[in-house]
Amino acid sequence: LDRLTGRDAVAVGADRAKSLDVGPGDRVALRLGDGTRVEPRIVAVYEHELGLGEFLFPREALAGHVSAARDQVVLIRTGAASGADPAAAVREALAPYGGGVTVRAATGDDVAIAPPVSDGDNAMIVIGVGVIGGFALLAVVSTLALITIGRRGEFRLLRMVGTGRRQLRRMLVLETGLVTFAGLVIGTAVAAVPLTAFAVSMAGTAPYLPPAHYGVIAGAVALAAAAGTLVPGASAGGRFVLGRRAG
Repeated sequence: LDRLTGRDAVAVGADRAKSLDVGPGDRVALRLGDGTRVEPRIVAVYEHELGLGEFLFPREALAGHVSAARDQVVLIRTGAASGADPAAAVREALAPYGGGVTVRAATGDDVAIAPPVSDGDNAMIVIGVGVIGGFALLAVVSTLALITIGRRGEFRLLRMVGTGRRQLRRMLVLETGLVTFAGLVIGTAVAAVPLTAFAVSMAGTAPYLPPAHYGVIAGAVALAAAAGTLVPGASAGGRFVLGRRAG
């Protein structure tokens, strides 16, 4: 990337370079934001274009073709990786922008980083996902409850042949555990296939879900299974399961 200078140079992301069948030394035909057609020479190919973009131009190559001539973001490498004092690295990087630069430790009021998604958008996403998840849980609970209530004849027969309340309760608990485990395994597998394909193709890595988040999902599945199986079994409609036998 040290060759990314001048008005006739560009760096291209690896995926875009592969799709265009180009590499270092080739020229690529592009149109800038103002419609100007250019054919710069490729000086580098880089990974992680999701974070940087598909094309990187030198500053001077775009100076006359953008609406805002001033740089909006400056990336500076500091710390042990650069082998230099952080303050000195910052001064050196900002030197082309004029003198009189003062470098000091930042405070909370110095920099305000705008999130890529606004709070309103985040709220709408959370509400949308919550509504979809709520309807899914309601469907699961309703289906399991109907199945449990429909088994009243089976429960009555088991009680008549001498099955105790604890045995029936244990049977329902084991069935609930089996349904929960099967739901988690099948749901994880179904979700993992498209997520893995998308993550590998776009980012070159496997998808990741924090264990705490997966624990919340597992807890919601277990709660839904229990609400659809144990609660109807202990209610009036399922009195043959947990209620005492008459006589």
